[in-house]
Formats: sequence, C-alpha cells, structure tokens
Amino acid sequence: MKRIRENWLFNISKKVFRGRIVFFEVTILFLILSISFFVRILPLRWGLYLSEFDPWMQYKEMMYVVEKGWSGFIEFFTWHDYESWYPYGRDVGRTAFPGLPFLAAFIYHILNGVGFYVNPLELAAFLPTIMGILTTLLAFLLGKEVGGKPTGFLAAFFIALSSASIGRTHLGWFDDESVSIPFMMLGFLAYISAIKKDTSWKKLIIYSIIAGCSLGYVTASWGASRFPVMFIPLFTGLIALIGRYRRKLLIAYSITAFLYGFIAIMVPKLGLGFLKEATIITSIAVFIYLISFEIASFKPKTLGNLPNYVLIGSLIGLISLLSIGSLGLPGLKFLSTVIPTLRSTLPIVISVAENQISTWATIFSDSGFKLFLLPIGLYYLLKRREDIDIFMILLTIFVIYFASTMVRLTILAAPVVSLVAGYGLAEIFRGLAHNLSVLYSKKERMRTIGIEYYILTPILITALLVVNFIPAVYGFRYSISPIDVGYSPPTVVSSSLPIKSSVADWLKTLSWMRDNLPPDAVVASWWDYGYWITILGNHTSLVDNATLNTTHIGEVAYAFMSSEETAYRVFRRLGATHVLIFITHGGYQGATGTIPNLLGYGDEAKWVWMLRIAKQVGYNFTESDYLDERGSPTNKFWTDTLLGQLIPYKPQQIYTGVTGHVYQSPNLKHFKLIYESSEPYSSYAYIYIYEIVD
Repeated sequence: MKRIRENWLFNISKKVFRGRIVFFEVTILFLILSISFFVRILPLRWGLYLSEFDPWMQYKEMMYVVEKGWSGFIEFFTWHDYESWYPYGRDVGRTAFPGLPFLAAFIYHILNGVGFYVNPLELAAFLPTIMGILTTLLAFLLGKEVGGKPTGFLAAFFIALSSASIGRTHLGWFDDESVSIPFMMLGFLAYISAIKKDTSWKKLIIYSIIAGCSLGYVTASWGASRFPVMFIPLFTGLIALIGRYRRKLLIAYSITAFLYGFIAIMVPKLGLGFLKEATIITSIAVFIYLISFEIASFKPKTLGNLPNYVLIGSLIGLISLLSIGSLGLPGLKFLSTVIPTLRSTLPIVISVAENQISTWATIFSDSGFKLFLLPIGLYYLLKRREDIDIFMILLTIFVIYFASTMVRLTILAAPVVSLVAGYGLAEIFRGLAHNLSVLYSKKERMRTIGIEYYILTPILITALLVVNFIPAVYGFRYSISPIDVGYSPPTVVSSSLPIKSSVADWLKTLSWMRDNLPPDAVVASWWDYGYWITILGNHTSLVDNATLNTTHIGEVAYAFMSSEETAYRVFRRLGATHVLIFITHGGYQGATGTIPNLLGYGDEAKWVWMLRIAKQVGYNFTESDYLDERGSPTNKFWTDTLLGQLIPYKPQQIYTGVTGHVYQSPNLKHFKLIYESSEPYSSYAYIYIYEIVD
C-alpha cells in the first residue's frame, strides 16, 4: 500500500510540475517574441513611413493589386508602368518579384473580406515586424530540432536581438528579405523534418510539400533565392555520397525540388529560361544521382558502382554544358557573391554601400559576440555528425562566406549564426549542469576540471552578450546594440543621413513636387532617388532604383558629367523637364572657427560613380582629370560639369591653407533654380530642383 501511495503521489506531482514547466516555457517564448516585436517597432516614434527606397516600389506594386481587386493578381503581369524609366516605361509584371506585394495584397483582401478594414500603408509598415516575430519563432523550432529546447530558446533570443535581422524586419522595411528569410527557414525546417529516419510516410509527404511551397515562395520573392534552391540539392547529394541514402530521402527531395522548381518557372522574371540555369540543372542532376542509388539497391552486387558512374558523368556533363555556353548562369551580380572580384566590372552594383565586400567591422556589427560562440557550436555539431548536424555545418560555411563577400547578405547569415551560437551556449550550460551534478553526487567526488571554470565561462559569455545588447549612451557615435538599429529613423525622415533625428528636407521636397510641379513634368536625377520621385513625389522619373537599363543610367550620368550645353541636349533628348540634385552640407570645428564643408552623403560624393558608369557605357572620361590624388574633385569638375555647376556650395579658401564650401547662387543658361529645400547653412540636407529652359 505504501508503494502504491508513493507511485500515486509521484504521478500527481509529475503532472503538476510538468504543467508548470510547460507554462514556464511558453512564458519564456512569449517574452522573447515580445522583445522581438517591440524592438522592431521602435521606428514608429518617427511616424509611419517605409524605410529606404525599394520598399516604396514594393508598396506601389501592392497598391496596384489592392486597387484592382482580386483581378489585380492577374492584371499585375501585364502592367506596364509609364511613370518610371521615361520615355520607355517599365514592364513591371516581368521585371519584379511578385511575392511580397502579392502576400500583402492577399492579406489586405482577406481582412477586408471579413469586415476588418486596414490602411494599406499601415499593413505594409507592420508586415515586416510580423515576419520578424515569425523568424524568431522559426529560430526556436529549428533550434529545438538541433539541440532541444535550450538551444531553441537561445536561438530565438539571439535572432530577436540580431542587428542584421532587425535591420531587415523593422517597422517599414517592406522589402523582399523581410518575408524571404522566414519562409526560407520554414522550408529548411520542413525539409529537415521530412528526411528524419523516424518520420512516417504521411508526415514525410506533408513536410516535403511545405518545404517545396515555402522555398518556391522564396523564388517568387527574392533574387537570392538561388542560394536555398542550390543548397538543398548540394546537402542532399552530400548525404547520399557519404553513405546515408535511403528511399525517404529520394521521395522528400523529389517532392521538394519539383514544387520549388515549378513555382520558380511560373514567375515571369525567371520563366522557363530558369530551367537552363545552373540552379535548377543542379537540382535535376542530384535527382538523377539519387535515382541511381535506388536502382543500385535492387542489385547491389552488379549495380553497386552505378552512383559513382552517375556522379562522375553528371560532373562531366555540367562542365561540358558550361564550356559550350549551354548552361545558364545567374547574372554577374549573383556570381560576384561567389567570386567577389567580378563586382569590379559592375560600377552600378558596387556604387551601393550594401553591395560592397564586408569588412570584419561590418560582420561584427551585425552579429556581435555571437560570432565567438559560433566555433563552439560547430565543434559540438562536428562531434555528433547527425544529418541535421551536417546540414547546419554546411549551411554555416556557405552563409558565412557569402556574408563576407557582400554586406547585405549578413541577413542570410543571421538566423544560422543565432542557431549555431545558441547551440554552442546551450552545450556550455549543459556541461556546467552535468559537472555540478557530478560534484555533489554521493557516488562521485572527483573532477578533472575546476568547477570555477564552469561557473566563470558562462558568466563571462553572458556578460559579453549583455554588453552587446545595451543601447549606446547619448553622445556615443558608434554602437553594436541591436536596439540602436531599431531606433534609427526611416531614410526619408532623416533625409538619407546616418543620424538618429529628423531632417525634413526630403519630405518637404516631395510634398512640394506633388503640389507645384506640372502634371506632365519629367524629373531627371541620379537613380538613387527615382522611387521617391515617382511614388512619393508623384512625378515621372528617368531612372530609378530598379537599375534595369545600364545604358539609360549611363546617359543620365553622361549629362551630369558634361558641360551645360551638352547636358541640356541630352536631357532634352531624354524628355526631361526638370533636374533634381541632393547635397549634404555642414561644418566642422577648425582652429579658427566653424568651417563649412560638404559632408559626402549626397551627389557631391556620388558623382564619381556617375563618371565611371558613363565611361562604362562608352563615353570617354579620364577619372584623374576630375579627381585629384587626395580624392577631392578638381577644378575641372566644378567648372566643366553640369553637376559641379548645379551644386551651389563651391570650394573657397577661408583662411590660409583652409578651404571650405561656401554658398554661391547658381547662374546657368538652361537650368533655372526653382526650388531649394532649406536656406543656406540652415540644414544638413539640401535638395535643389532646376527647370530646364531654352
């Protein structure tokens, strides 16, 4: 009776404490998701705006579908937008990825269908934060698969406060990465679940369909989808190569690859031509390789070497197709992530800061002290060497390499770094718990390593992580805190300046354009501002951030780098009626007072890329004629180029040996100044609009 009573009490206590543990775990996860949300909505203090430039075009595409109703999902693919790339316009349906605007428009229609009206701009602004929460939840689920719940909680916490993730999922970042990363993670999670040895056939099919559809959605949303679409076949082929082939692997891979391949070719921007690209050809080659294993399994004695022959034949075939030019390759922009030196041939690409090769400072700023936990996590993965461990090791190698070759791809590494670092830290704490239990066990009093190491190590690591997350104190210029990343204002609010305050010049300018420029005005500017001019300024632009036509951009660059008369003829030929320039100007404290100076965040710095792009499309410019050995513009730039003449702040000697940039009213024959966003010396950002006159 006593034993029965004890068992009964044990079962009751087990149920009670189990419930409390589950409640405690749910509470922790809820708190982490809350942190993820609140950090990402910090830009709300600046008002409801979209960030950067591309999100505004995504919003315009969303609004096209919203305004057309459910038929907009069909009409989108025949939409030719004549408000950009004047006079040719843009075939949006065939040059844009529909994934993000379609998702947002679908949510909008569903909510309105059930009687819940939402403002489209509010939906577009908040959708990235929702995706950030989803990313955090998926990090927990993936971490749980890798190393149990402790790894899941740590991975979720790390991604919730990841600078790279916050930078691409904060309020207003309505762009491809915000939806592509969580769907990529969902695809990876589903595929890992599908190929587990103990997965039932029913679950295998369901997980494979989820993986294929998720990765297919990524192909419809993001150009960088080529990475996950290539990674799945490479990982699967490697698993088979090291002797872990099984029929479930073939079925899971076949369903997944077929679905993402089918969805990809349905996207007009990719189309049937995508079937000839190395991305899909690799998927097909791995499928044939897996089939060879299945065939060999029927007669292992006679066909045992078939997979080896197929592997060699596939490699020879791929090399042959590549050598004769029949194997399609991604554009140079994508290939340059593998071979960064190729980017030197693409001035338009490397003129953008986020397309530059990453520095150690950039990677550390985006990843923080989690980088130091990465080797620990990799060590434990290598020690275990299960299929999921090989998956994570291979994934880590790829994403770290790609993140090092291009700044913007640190977002690709963020969830992986968080997962592996979380696993490493979880194993450290697990080791601490194990050694504490051994130390106080009655059976074992011996220990080979001092307990102080097991206590001090996690304390030190935790302290480093806490320092990583503390926001900068006012007055500090640099910070690696993810909270400071979330606290940054939208680009249009700060007038594209790297400061945490409002500079209203761009907002004032775009409002003035809407109200004062003629409806048929065509505005010429550098391509960086094209989306703002078209969408926020409600006027037609010559070139924009899609950078679809290098020749057209080169013509605009040529006009800015030419004399006034030549520029006048070029702009008239292109159909422009107005010219807009963006200049940043401030001052620094010299020995004798404040020296006015151009800051280098506007066209006063971008003109170098104008020169190089104009040269790329065939115009004969010698860079050394315009740029001296100190990197400063020469007198030829100020006197012989249209841009140099349009910039009202001219170099002038203020004191002996001290040169500043002083305001001088522009006086040109064919370009009449009709608008300036601020009075001289009253702001940091200045937008000037000139009317082209005969």
